[in-house]
Amino acid sequence: MRKQTLAVATALALVFAAPAFAHPGKGKGDHFAKIDTDGDGVITTAEVEAASLASFAKMDANSDGFVTQDELKAHAEAMKAEHKAKWAEKKAGKEGKAAIADADPAKVAEWKAKKAERAAKYEAKKAEKFAAIDTDGDGRLSAAEFAASHVARMAKVDTDGDGRVTAEERAAAKAKKKEHKGKWRDKPAEQ
Repeated sequence: MRKQTLAVATALALVFAAPAFAHPGKGKGDHFAKIDTDGDGVITTAEVEAASLASFAKMDANSDGFVTQDELKAHAEAMKAEHKAKWAEKKAGKEGKAAIADADPAKVAEWKAKKAERAAKYEAKKAEKFAAIDTDGDGRLSAAEFAASHVARMAKVDTDGDGRVTAEERAAAKAKKKEHKGKWRDKPAEQ
């Protein structure tokens, strides 16, 4: 069960890692342009629904209208492999940092312990997100549940409630997120 929860958490992380309203930037791609199919510079509810349903179809391996935890895991593993290959290609020929084997064993152990702690917290958070999206509680996501979660995220950015996200609204959301991250980073380590 723990492995399955971790797999679901990883899959959800990959699914939600590429925010629909991100600005183009170094290594991020232009997700906004992919969703803005009519190219008018504004994302509508219909465009968000269409993009989320297209993503859902890619994850629904057996085309039964539901994404199971196994399908999420398979999709996440495929995405992870793709990203890993792109990263390796990008790093080819560049000098890297010293190998972990060359590091102080005490620091390596500390790093691994912190990494395991973060992974456990991340797993719990992703399980919460899955449960929130799975509104009927059947342990699988329907296309409607998946699309509704993306529309709800859009609604948070759509500050004037007109069903459209403009460049100004995206910029405001990005600034708010950046401010929140800054506050989080400034917290003492024990919190």
